[in-house]
Formats: sequence, C-alpha cells, structure tokens
Amino acid sequence: MNRLLSLLLAALCAMAAYHFTLQKGFVNPYPVVCDLVAKKIFLDDEQIRKWKRTCHRRSRLVTPYSPKKLVIKDINNVLGLLNVSHLEVYDSSDVKSIWRGESLETGIESEFVDSELVIFRVHPQSPAEQLGLKKGDVIKSINGEQPNPWEAQTLSGTYLIERGREEKTYKVKAAAIVRSESVRFEKIKEASALVQVPSFRATFFQDQEMQELGNKLQGVRRLVVDLRGNIGGNFVAGLRFLSLLMCSPEEVGRLIRPRFEKKISAELPNDLRDEEQLQILDQHREVILKTFKSGSCYQGDIRVLVDGKTASVAEMVAQALKEFRRAPLMGSPSRGQLLVGVWYPLNEVGPGVEISIPEALYLSRRQHRIEGLGVELDKVLYYNLSEMQAGIDSWVKKALD
Repeated sequence: MNRLLSLLLAALCAMAAYHFTLQKGFVNPYPVVCDLVAKKIFLDDEQIRKWKRTCHRRSRLVTPYSPKKLVIKDINNVLGLLNVSHLEVYDSSDVKSIWRGESLETGIESEFVDSELVIFRVHPQSPAEQLGLKKGDVIKSINGEQPNPWEAQTLSGTYLIERGREEKTYKVKAAAIVRSESVRFEKIKEASALVQVPSFRATFFQDQEMQELGNKLQGVRRLVVDLRGNIGGNFVAGLRFLSLLMCSPEEVGRLIRPRFEKKISAELPNDLRDEEQLQILDQHREVILKTFKSGSCYQGDIRVLVDGKTASVAEMVAQALKEFRRAPLMGSPSRGQLLVGVWYPLNEVGPGVEISIPEALYLSRRQHRIEGLGVELDKVLYYNLSEMQAGIDSWVKKALD
C-alpha cells in the first residue's frame, strides 16, 4: 500500500513539474501579433487603434494547452476584422509549396457556366490528363455529390463526366503536380494572337523568355492578354511584361508605406530577386514602379481578360495597360488585392509559422487604388455553355470580335 502511494505521489510530482515547466516556458503569441501588426501595417493609427484593443482582449483566451491550429485559426479571424489582403498567419511549409507551383491536385480547373461545372483547363502530366479528361467536359458529380471548382481541383474520387451526349465515370486520384505557369503564346487567326499569363513568378520572366515573346509579337495586330486566374507574383516580372507592350519607360504606379518616417523614394531596379525588391521597399517610403527599356515594342491593339481570381501584380499589369495603352479590360471584376506583404516568423505559435503583414499599398499613375476596388472594368463578359462544351473559349472569342 505504501509503495502504491509512493508511486502515485511521484506521478503527481512529475505531472506538476511538467505543467510548471510548460507554464514557465509559455509565451502568448497574441500580444506579439497585435503589437507587430499595429506597428507595421499600412493603415493609420485611427483605423488600427480599436482593432488593437480587440486583439489584446482575445489573448486572454489562449493557454499553454491551446492547439496550434486553433490558435492560428483564431488569430486569422481577428486579423480578418481589418478587411485587408495579405494579412494572415500561415504554416510556411504549405505556402512555400504553393508558390513553387507544387500542390496535391487533380489537374482540373473549372468554372460554373449556366449552372454546369465546365472544365476550362487540364494541366499537363496531371491525373486528369492521364485519364483523358478534356477542356469542355462537364463534371456532373463528384462521389455522387454536387461538384464545385475547389473540389474538382483537389478531391479524389468518382467523377461523372458528360462529353457531348455521353456520360462516363472516371476514378480520379489527386497527386503532387507541378503546374505549368509559363507564358503561353497562341496565334488565333490572321494577325490575332492570345497570350496567357498564368502567374508572374520570376522564373518565367527571364531575359531570354522575354526576348522570345517579343519576337513572337512581331506582325500581330490584335492581342488578347489573358490574366484570368493569375494571382500575381513578382513586381519586376510584371514590369518586364509591360515593357514589351509599352514603347518607352513609364511610371505605372507607386508602392507607398504611410508609416515610414523618412520621406524618401527610389525606383525599383530591373532585378527579379525578391530579396532585392524587399530591401528597396524596406529603405524607402515610396517605391516607383517604372517599365524598362525594351528591345521590342508591340504597337498593335490590346484587349485584356480578367476574372475574380485575377489579383495583385496581375491587377497592376491590367490597370497599366488600360491607362497607357487604352486597352479595354473585359471579363468579371478582379479580386482587388494589391498590397505588399512582408513575412515575419511567429515562433511563439510554433516552428515554421509565419505572418504576412501588408506594409505598402499600390496607387496607379492615375491614382487608382486597386486594393478593395479591383481594376476599372470596361465590359462584363459571360460564358456560353455550348461554345465552352465545344472547346471554344467564349471570352477570347468576344475579345477578338
């Protein structure tokens, strides 16, 4: 009996020591997040003051035993009260895989057209391509349920596909794929062409790629620039693309850090390295975004396609083409997310956790603020179901007409 009591006492002591150590080493991440955001974010003190009080009140709910995922979710809910983009806590390993173009997907990109979920694109070397799925196929159900674009992109299971008048089931399994996000040039008819820009990742905007694209544009009289689904990327990549379509260096807009004390500005150099761009931003209140001298200059007609996924640098490019090349912006309203987010580690939450804080906002040359508003759309377009099922992109057809 005494031995049993001794073992129980030892266990209680060990547990108490563990909890004491946990309590002693615990750092509540909430105050760190509240103060860091209030110090760095582009919003002024009046906008941030009330939010900061709310943020600090939430910190009282966190304990050493709060699960990391729950803490991240709750912090993001509080950050969402500010209603700005590029303000979020991430598990960096997940985010970095996305920006490398790597993800667990089916390879299907789809949208609703007249209540039908139509496949718009099948990525090369993806599970969907290997099974023979095609652009224009209609997804009737996934695992017997009503489908949506996100599930079609990520969910494994049984897909009921309608092609023409036939229906067929496919067993689709999501896998690790590397998205092909290079710029694609396609001659459409006569002197018309389509340039699809899936992203502005720096990898695809090196000097050689830009020279090759410039050569392909020679002789084209009408060009459709397709920025649908482009969530942005590297500012210099966007400026290099614009430089092919604008005949002389022009200031297209500025990145402004309202909280930076010294009123000094600098021009963003023609350097694709992210760290160099962030260093320029870190040292100046305003960073001038100006196109570069280019060996070729496209002078023909331009039409630009955008949609609800078009964001960030892609919105900057679209707005600049409207302001400087009088290019009509067609499609659906863009996302309205153009701020510069700077990453900071949040070791208080856990290893590998980071927070993105928007420190600079963008104003176009004509003082149009894209954040929260999107680009200035000229014409709303709608997809035609029969055309899409036949593999004809309704929006590209209307842009060329």
